[in-house]
Amino acid sequence: MLVSAIAHAFMGMLTKSSNDKLVFRSVMMLTSAVSLSPVLFILPIPPAPAWPFLITGMGLHFVFQMSMISAFDRGDMNLVYPVMRGSAPALAAVFAFLILGETLSVWQIAGLALASAAIIGFAWPDKTRAPKAAALAFAFLAALMTALYSINDASGARATGHPIAYLAWFSFLTAIPIFAAALIRRRGCWLACARIEFRAAAPAALLGAASYGFALFAFSITAIAPMVAMRETSVVFGAILAAVILKESFGRHRTVLAILLAAGLVILQIG
Repeated sequence: MLVSAIAHAFMGMLTKSSNDKLVFRSVMMLTSAVSLSPVLFILPIPPAPAWPFLITGMGLHFVFQMSMISAFDRGDMNLVYPVMRGSAPALAAVFAFLILGETLSVWQIAGLALASAAIIGFAWPDKTRAPKAAALAFAFLAALMTALYSINDASGARATGHPIAYLAWFSFLTAIPIFAAALIRRRGCWLACARIEFRAAAPAALLGAASYGFALFAFSITAIAPMVAMRETSVVFGAILAAVILKESFGRHRTVLAILLAAGLVILQIG
């Protein structure tokens, strides 16, 4: 999950720095689908119980992609990325309890709450900068989709019995709606824009596949909520990338929040 978190932070940074985020994500998803296409012929087709999760995942991931693009278009990475990633653990824990029947101890709940609060604190505005309501709204919608698709895809990976097979079919199916949306909204200029975005979208695709592949493997072997919380340490790495590469402010309070986040995850794991 830590490898997944680091890869996800780099992928988020590449998305934020792209010129046309919709085209970028469509090229990224297509590249990921093509790179994993050999798996479709090597491993068995997912069994029937896995397909409802794959189809549901198409819709959830499409809403996530569009809301994430809208959030990045309206706010800095150090504002929207923490909210997108930080709101998901608590939501995922609730959904895992309601849908999958997973339970958390009192200490795990305390650690999860501290970690989630610390991550959301990354987006807290300072005295000179106020958050944009629209950017935060889309960021919260992306977080909701993250929580829902975490539960959905974890269930799908378990039903498939092979996380890599699920990842390959997931990459192929979820690329379809975002590619269609990009073609419709960009019409005749998609190809020209895609050529520009490909240089960064290709490595982002590999990072995305690695990030979610490691996540699905972790989801398939242990409880979802603690793993979702651990994956959200991507916020720490994302804040560092935003400061070093995108030249967005980091600040002393984010250092404190990083320590609180680590403490929350330790409590969650000990609990």
